[in-house]
Amino acid sequence: MSMAGPTRLEIMIDAASPVVAKLSPERRARFTHLVDQFLQDVEFRGADGFDVTSRVRVTLATYACLLLLNRPRERFDLGMRIVIRERGVPTDDQMMGRYSRWGRMDLCWASIMKDGVLSIPGCCAAMHELAHRLDNRNIFWDGLPATHSAECHEKWCADMDEELDFLRTRLANGFETPLTPHAATSQADFFNCTTTAYFEQPDMLRDHFRRVHDRLAHFYEDGR
Repeated sequence: MSMAGPTRLEIMIDAASPVVAKLSPERRARFTHLVDQFLQDVEFRGADGFDVTSRVRVTLATYACLLLLNRPRERFDLGMRIVIRERGVPTDDQMMGRYSRWGRMDLCWASIMKDGVLSIPGCCAAMHELAHRLDNRNIFWDGLPATHSAECHEKWCADMDEELDFLRTRLANGFETPLTPHAATSQADFFNCTTTAYFEQPDMLRDHFRRVHDRLAHFYEDGR
């Protein structure tokens, strides 16, 4: 008896991120379920004539669900809306997207795709905005997403606050840092930028901000 081949959704997920192919069969099945759930829960809209194709939707869903793979009690809320433009996003800073605390996210597809090829920095910019959604669980943007115990909460606050102070001190004294200076703007941006680095440059984060790396590993890998 021949085994069934991958579904169309699974093929599109694999095309969106090489990370998924490295997952165990069990985690891969869970990931596919998360993506399917995300596609049902989230509203996608094109702006300025942009055509939101299945590829666009699955690509964004894939990067969103990498944040949730090991957090079984988390999901992006019903009613979340992602608005995609071909070029340009109305924003006051230099990020490639913008997230509103009321559930709307604006993204630039040209930043995610460069000359027809998936851009990892662009996808991580999308993850940066999606991390705002996890941070917004307690209504405030304070860099403190929902942890599952008082002990984890205490360790999170201590480690993240001290590492943010360390980053700000280095920048104030003119020292270079491998982490984007935008991370020093606020606790919320520190969480979002280190989340991006955790998935894009894990070795850098481990070498230079070990405690942050360990906190995020507990949060994203262990689900705590």
